[in-house]
Amino acid sequence: MTNSTFTPVATAALLLDTWRTGELLQSLPEPLKPASLTQGYDVQDQLFSAAGGRRCGWKLGVGSPAAMRAGNLSRPLVGQLEAARCHASGAEIRLPAQTPVTIECEVAFVLDRDVQPEPGRLPCAEDIRATCVTFEVVRSRFVDRKSVGWPSFAADNVGFEALVVGENVCSGADLTLLTQLAASALVYVDGAPRAQALSGDAATDPLSSLAALYAHAAERGEILRAGDLVSTGAMCAPFDLPGAGFSVSVQYFGKELKFTLV
Repeated sequence: MTNSTFTPVATAALLLDTWRTGELLQSLPEPLKPASLTQGYDVQDQLFSAAGGRRCGWKLGVGSPAAMRAGNLSRPLVGQLEAARCHASGAEIRLPAQTPVTIECEVAFVLDRDVQPEPGRLPCAEDIRATCVTFEVVRSRFVDRKSVGWPSFAADNVGFEALVVGENVCSGADLTLLTQLAASALVYVDGAPRAQALSGDAATDPLSSLAALYAHAAERGEILRAGDLVSTGAMCAPFDLPGAGFSVSVQYFGKELKFTLV
């Protein structure tokens, strides 16, 4: 049941402090827990505002049919990308503490025009400027993000820590190329193969994720801006690393996207 007296400010302040110190929470104190995804996103908005960064796009998670079915979700979770935490290939990403992270190699789109918050609107070719590959570093502010519930995880900006962005692989969105991209991608950790593309119900459909973002933005009254980056969810199997000290890369179409955790 949604708590009509809930206010997001205190919850956001606690999460922001935890984000900055690197500490992890077992869970939010009961008075600070959002009781619904709507309240969780209210906290997320407050958290992002309090952090003082510049939003440069969006991320989606838990977006494959299998993940949504297991999580009893009707669409993926949505988080916000902070420009200062988005990096080019070769970046050194400094973690605030030696705590586990999840690595996800993803497909991302760059929007070519503003998308107004219109219920029922679906993506079209004219919306998408380019397609690229990204790595998301997921580092929740919770010890176990899966145990705290989706509203708390949404409040935590869906665990966003950093994003590494590759060069464009094509203009617009080419469905054939997307299939070939997933088939060719191979992720390495310290030079050893670690993850390949997901398939079947375990795979995220990038355009379905983009449509889910449109629906989320319509509900929240958000205008998606031209130039926004939308990282659509895991293309290759996600995996965990215990913290810093690893070099991660993906090879695809003769290209390489890489970063180091320090």
